[in-house]
Amino acid sequence: MDEPKIITYQLHLEDFTFLGNPNIIDQNSDFGAIWDGFFQKGGYGPILPYAVDKSPTNIWFHDEEGRDVYFQGLFVKNVGHVPEGYTLMDFPGGDYLAVTTEWMETNEEAVGPAGNGRCNGYAEHVPAPEGYVRADGPGSLIYEIEKEYANTPQGSRYEVWVPIQKV
Repeated sequence: MDEPKIITYQLHLEDFTFLGNPNIIDQNSDFGAIWDGFFQKGGYGPILPYAVDKSPTNIWFHDEEGRDVYFQGLFVKNVGHVPEGYTLMDFPGGDYLAVTTEWMETNEEAVGPAGNGRCNGYAEHVPAPEGYVRADGPGSLIYEIEKEYANTPQGSRYEVWVPIQKV
């Protein structure tokens, strides 16, 4: 069976609010432990009442001290109460180049090497569209957003959004 084709498309996000679990990370971070901790505190359950999009999302960004942060959660609105152990943050809008694949039959495929693995690998070097430059360097706030579309009517797929800006 052939691997699903890599697809890119451009999108714009308005300013947004995100609720989830931020983790300061480095090259030695244990992502298995990060995910175990997220689900031990309740995972997406406490966030879902406020979600404007229920697709699991990870925002990779630099904090005020320049540290790398891996923020698991969901896009939200009208959060009346921040659940204990979770963090609510506002982010500025911007333009993104999404890297994804054709829809896959199972979520296991989408989050595995044929989906997530290939999308992340391609996103590392994907050129910006004409008239844009990549905006994911050390001075950027957000340097990547990952989004998982699991078991939708079309199937499943993983997306990696690379920040871009007009030249």
